[in-house]
Amino acid sequence: MSTEDIPPAVWRSAEVRDALAVRDIGTVYRVLREHGVSQSRIAQLTGQAQSEVSDVLNGRAVRSYELLARIATGLGIPRGWMGMAGEPDPATDGAGQPVEEDEKAKRRRFLSYAGSLVLGAETDIAGSADLFAAELSRFADLPPTPPGRVGSSDVAALDVLMSSLRQIDQRYGGVGQYGTVAAAARRAERMLEASMSEAVRTDLLGALCKLHATAGWTAVENGLLASGNAHYGRALDFGRDGADPLAIARTLYAAGRAELDFGDPNSALKLFQLGSIRAESSPLVSSVLQLNSAWAAAHAERPGSVRRMLDQGRALHAAAEIEADYPMFRWFGEADVLGMTGSVQLAMGEHESAALHLSRAVAARAPGEVRSALFELASLAEAKLALGDHASAVRHGRRAVLLAGGVRSARLRGRLAGLRRRCGELAVSRNSWRDSAEELALGIDGVIAPRPVPR
Repeated sequence: MSTEDIPPAVWRSAEVRDALAVRDIGTVYRVLREHGVSQSRIAQLTGQAQSEVSDVLNGRAVRSYELLARIATGLGIPRGWMGMAGEPDPATDGAGQPVEEDEKAKRRRFLSYAGSLVLGAETDIAGSADLFAAELSRFADLPPTPPGRVGSSDVAALDVLMSSLRQIDQRYGGVGQYGTVAAAARRAERMLEASMSEAVRTDLLGALCKLHATAGWTAVENGLLASGNAHYGRALDFGRDGADPLAIARTLYAAGRAELDFGDPNSALKLFQLGSIRAESSPLVSSVLQLNSAWAAAHAERPGSVRRMLDQGRALHAAAEIEADYPMFRWFGEADVLGMTGSVQLAMGEHESAALHLSRAVAARAPGEVRSALFELASLAEAKLALGDHASAVRHGRRAVLLAGGVRSARLRGRLAGLRRRCGELAVSRNSWRDSAEELALGIDGVIAPRPVPR
């Protein structure tokens, strides 16, 4: 059904894109009405009764995944904008090609841009602007006037904001945060128009790099992969201009994790290696990138380099003075090293060693590190199933499912996939644990199913 009567400006609106990120369909319908799209037309496009459209406009939340998918299809909304990136996207380009192909091309261009920036080759700045501007066009609704003067305290406030967001992300996941971080980045960019000292400007550029990297991370947590890469591209621009190599390394780490979780492990490996070039001054950041490189290499079936990267990453972390190192990575402690080691070994099929390291990682987790604990519990349960220790596997798996009920992250599906697969295999066997395995599989299905995000 044609959607030509919907003005393209609707989908460029910051309000609409942020509302879609949290599945606030009422706001989307309200903006459509403000642009002259009638309730009856919305109902026709989405397959709802007009009374249902009216109810949504009056505050009724849309919680049905089937209805969300129908709304996306009817209005021509890319599903990734609503955190439904795992589903087919109905949108096509002018030649009728699926949008997913365009997104792959964008990702390749981002990778090329990152390589050019880090390796010092000629960088197509105009090309990078073209790559990132379309996804971030919703940044156009800036405050009417910039601040008069920006000082060091204003930049410090951005660092405090990012620290707070990091704590929320670690405990609950990033779903629901994206609109907040994107708005903060939008306002912070406007600060560049104010007067300030050169030292403050340099610090502000570094803060903008970190803030856009944070926005990219939360976008990916929502399943908004294209928006994530657009923010990472902006972060690299500001990191280059601010001459902050560790902020660039952090951006490349975050972009690499997005590729590792949702894309191509070979691309992830390249991004981690590019980040390592900019992280040479920090043993801590270098250790994080080396350990993640080992994980990517294991998934990319490059066993020859995994052991070297893993050993190097662990040695660098052991030598790092964490409290004196780069603040944005001080969260990466011994539990993270153990968890990464176990995850690499699990990917390599070394189940006994993986179970040992993952068990120690879970024991070392602080109470607030919920997302990391549940991912490690799920991996530990997977390793235990591979070893035939069904009792331990079910116990750890149930704990992971319980924790997953309070975590909002698009990464859940991928990180629980291995455990889900092994449970499915055990459930159809003649093993005495098959009923428990089926119960656990159903529990996993329940927590990885797309859920509406409360405002």
